[in-house]
Amino acid sequence: MHGEAEIIRCIEQRDVTAMKWIFDNYYQILSLFALRYVNSIDDAEDLVQEVLIRFWENKQGTRFTGSVRAYLFGAVQKSAATFLKNAGRRIFTTIDDRLDVLSEDLVAFEEEEVLRRRRLIEREIERLPGKCREVFVAIVLDNLQYKEVAEQLGVSVNTVKTHYTRALKQLRVNLDGLILFLLSRIAGRPGEEN
Repeated sequence: MHGEAEIIRCIEQRDVTAMKWIFDNYYQILSLFALRYVNSIDDAEDLVQEVLIRFWENKQGTRFTGSVRAYLFGAVQKSAATFLKNAGRRIFTTIDDRLDVLSEDLVAFEEEEVLRRRRLIEREIERLPGKCREVFVAIVLDNLQYKEVAEQLGVSVNTVKTHYTRALKQLRVNLDGLILFLLSRIAGRPGEEN
């Protein structure tokens, strides 16, 4: 995902990178959104492509204020309504009219959840016994190899592995599986051979 501020800056500078970023960020989700109004994926994708091209043609080189995401969702909804009207169908207003507001609330909720999980992880790391915590922090946060940690602490590589394994076991008990999985991905160490 590319940030809206970067996209807006590129739009204002007529930088075509903005079009690629807009496509990367929004094409798929806008196509799914359009499917709420039209009956075929081809119609939905055509509609979204037209909206994205029209957006770029009309907004490049101009000062854009507001949310790109909200603007595009609104434009897709209006285009879908026009498409349905031209096809002789009626569209009824639903909760989807406020999708942009709901999606912004969802983003805020996700950010809060990430912060909550980070605080939980930090608290559980602080609760680890001294040497286990030192080893865990050195491997996961400082990205050191087992051998480097052993040299730094003046212990054997096997002792480092033992402390690291104990730390992981304690975290496994106190944290849910998803958080531990993310930690092990960051560390990239469980299968390391030294």
